[in-house]
Amino acid sequence: MHGFRSRAAGKQMRLDKDKFYVNLDVKHFSPEELKVKVLGDMIEIHGKHEERQDEHGFIAREFSRKYRIPDDVDPLSITSSLSLDGVLTVSAPRKQSDVPERSIPITREDKPAIAGAQRK
Repeated sequence: MHGFRSRAAGKQMRLDKDKFYVNLDVKHFSPEELKVKVLGDMIEIHGKHEERQDEHGFIAREFSRKYRIPDDVDPLSITSSLSLDGVLTVSAPRKQSDVPERSIPITREDKPAIAGAQRK
């Protein structure tokens, strides 16, 4: 029976502080058999291969996955890559919504904040 389970089930979607990414196990597919598309606010990943022989007989595989693109990710910045061991990664940087951190220098004044207060 294990020839029927999609290997694309080994998936992981992550949102880190500075990036969004999806990892998919697609080792049964060649790059030509995979498609990654952006449709509005969704990423669609599709894989399909025709019938071929494996150790159990003949098998054809197809999968389709959709992921919502987070609001703070620019769809135009999405990239994808395929590793040697068959992991497809789709990723994009997250927009930094928080203002960059900066240190504010503290100046020393020689007068009290409250008029009439005396330094002891």
